[in-house]
Amino acid sequence: MRVLVTGSTAWTDKLRLSSVLAGFPPGTVFVTGDTVGIDALVIEIGGELGYRVDAMRKTRNDAQRYPGEAWKGLNERLIASGVSQVLAFHPDLGAPGKARGTQHAIDLAAAAGIPVQIYAS
Repeated sequence: MRVLVTGSTAWTDKLRLSSVLAGFPPGTVFVTGDTVGIDALVIEIGGELGYRVDAMRKTRNDAQRYPGEAWKGLNERLIASGVSQVLAFHPDLGAPGKARGTQHAIDLAAAAGIPVQIYAS
């Protein structure tokens, strides 16, 4: 099972993330991006818990396709990497002008029929 973990660059609640990740069966692979906050914490905590974590980086192609918003290309590639579920951690999801990258990933997952679990705190 491949699970995308996405969310806030300001996420610091290691205990909450650890609790959620620990509920997955052995052999689960967590997929995430290349930013601070939730992405960096997934890499750290997922590894500590013994899971494989595939961290993907924004590419030059992402930046060329989406000038100033390379995260959109990364989100597309993350969703297309064969994930079967998305975990979204963001306290400001739904607030105007906030959580744009997280919402984008949620929208891509919904369009692909991939279930999403949202954690606001």
